[in-house]
Amino acid sequence: MSELLKGAYDLHIHTGPDVVARKCSDLEAAERMRASGMAGGVLKSHYLDTAGRAGLIKALYPDLNIAGGITLNRAVGGNNPCAVERSAQAGGRMLWFATLEARSYQAFHHRNDAAAQDLSAYVPILDENGRLLPEVLDVLDVAAQYHLVTGTGHISSHEGMILVREGLRRGVRMVLTHCELPSNLYSIEQQVEAVRLGAVIEHSYITPHTGRVTMEELADMIRATGTESVFLSSDFGQPKNPFFDEGIETFARRLMEQGFKEDDIDRMIKTNPARLIAG
Repeated sequence: MSELLKGAYDLHIHTGPDVVARKCSDLEAAERMRASGMAGGVLKSHYLDTAGRAGLIKALYPDLNIAGGITLNRAVGGNNPCAVERSAQAGGRMLWFATLEARSYQAFHHRNDAAAQDLSAYVPILDENGRLLPEVLDVLDVAAQYHLVTGTGHISSHEGMILVREGLRRGVRMVLTHCELPSNLYSIEQQVEAVRLGAVIEHSYITPHTGRVTMEELADMIRATGTESVFLSSDFGQPKNPFFDEGIETFARRLMEQGFKEDDIDRMIKTNPARLIAG
């Protein structure tokens, strides 16, 4: 059992069964949490609602705080308030706006591809005038009603800030999802504004692990917002990457090398995620 991980959470774990191969199953994830001394975590899929799966795992491992939720990609109808409500009624505690199928995410990855400019099949959140779509507002209202922790997903930082402002205005608990990821990179100024308004910042280890941000840059972001409104996640589950618990521990140790104290780390991997997942 790792002393550093004792009581820790990872609110962003990709587990199987899934549409693509994953490093471990829901059951294996729970076993690793128990073995490492973690308190719990969130099972995530880009395409499948994990609320029911999390409920089964929780029944098998009552000592762990396991949660699931829904991601608003095309498989669930995109910005679908009915799907969100059903997930919440089944025990889901997390909601993410579109990720791999967000229109802005696809635009980012096809920005130099002249042959792939028709992105109409993917999920938008804004209309042609830059306003949130009516169904997005409906989703936010469901999220507020069921107290869902709501992540921005992979939408652009411009879209994300519009969503965060409106979500917070409607009483939603908003999270900037892995805000250091290049496709949805939030400036330090945007992160500071989001925290001032009441949002929470997520930093995921997959981004520095894959060389898309340096630890120095990430440390600067955390210092700018303060650790009180930040939680750390792995975003692991890909077969080529380490296990999620290994990722959280390595992330914590690398931040300590950047000058963060153990109290800071505990706040970001224990206190803050526990508060979020508790409801």
